[in-house]
Amino acid sequence: MDVKLSKSKFIAVAAICLLIFGQGSKPLAASGKISGQVVNGTTGTPVANQHLQLLMPRGGMQQVATVVTDSTGKYEVAASDLATDSFYLLQADYQGVNYNTPVKFDDRGQARVDITVFDATHSAPPIRIQSARIILHAEGGKVHVQEMFAIRNASAPPRSYVNPDGTFLFHLGKTTSDPSAAVAGMMNMPLPQPVNPGKGEGNFNIQYPLKPGLTVMMIAYDGDYSSNKLDLVDSVAYPIDSVEMQVSPPSLTLASSLFTPAGVDAESGSQKYVAANLPPHTRLSASLSGEAAAGESAENQAPAGTPPAGQSDGDVKALPNSMTRMGGLLLACFLLVLLWGLGVRVTKEWPRWKAQKSASQLQKALEADVENLFNSLADLDELFATGKITEKPYWKERLELKARLVAKLKKAPPALLESYATRHTPR
Repeated sequence: MDVKLSKSKFIAVAAICLLIFGQGSKPLAASGKISGQVVNGTTGTPVANQHLQLLMPRGGMQQVATVVTDSTGKYEVAASDLATDSFYLLQADYQGVNYNTPVKFDDRGQARVDITVFDATHSAPPIRIQSARIILHAEGGKVHVQEMFAIRNASAPPRSYVNPDGTFLFHLGKTTSDPSAAVAGMMNMPLPQPVNPGKGEGNFNIQYPLKPGLTVMMIAYDGDYSSNKLDLVDSVAYPIDSVEMQVSPPSLTLASSLFTPAGVDAESGSQKYVAANLPPHTRLSASLSGEAAAGESAENQAPAGTPPAGQSDGDVKALPNSMTRMGGLLLACFLLVLLWGLGVRVTKEWPRWKAQKSASQLQKALEADVENLFNSLADLDELFATGKITEKPYWKERLELKARLVAKLKKAPPALLESYATRHTPR
């Protein structure tokens, strides 16, 4: 399965995803009221004196109001300039963990928004990987490795797991690039996460708080395939209920005492392998061999972690830092997770969508506008990766850019993407 995305392909699919998840809202009257209650999901009691922030994307994610809960955990925000046709986000910072809920107004301009927060714990609660997917794609002298983990925090009573030494610990074999990571956040937005070195070679950790329920974590890196062979020895610190590995090109050979063949993926054409009921720290051992897909010629290949020479403007460019260097792979991971939930594979649908898309001037203008917004997202990711912007303003700015994308798509004639969206109705 070829997961190397060109910028134009990503823009098109991202636009469709935003259109799918953005449908159904309708403008409401200006002015409104937001009310609700903050409850501690660990103790089941109201949270008094909790500070809340009402945020809105407007020239940067702006704080438009603040409010403090009363003795019963209740609050109310009412203002004549509260536009009920705009996107708002209500945020509570409780014991160092942010809890965010979108605001949805009814036809009367009123919104009931309750927020559930949880006590934080530094001791690891019962955590397991509910399902995992590993994608290996050999191209040229590299293997692009993407790993996605659905992490279940089943603590009882529920608590958010926070730990300065890392909440998600993993081990990687020899890589030719620094690993990158992202979490599928609210509205399936990928939130890039710093990857911290752990104790010992190949050990890493991510400090993202694991809230009760499900968290989707994504890891991406490149492995050396110059000898047409790769030994995968990755592992994670938690037990895994089930893991699926997909290998492309399908002509490659995979030898493993852990994974068993499961046929060919009907939609991507990749070879599938599965394993189940793995204890913590189990090495996901597999040896990949065979001829890789055609890649860049040796004279055009750049050193690991640098942009390829002669790369066209239409490709997702590698950026010279550890976070954005694997940006294309992270975007591919995000799209796979997003469309995985809809029961489809993006790689099979691209050719059919491309064959059916209109060449109208309207669509070209739309793609140009979306591309500009996407470039802004990439620039923002780079600033975050290099430490030039902290997590809170980064996240706010990213929400604003996504809101602008949604607004742009809602102005376009729905017929442009109607056939594709209909074909992707969840099954």
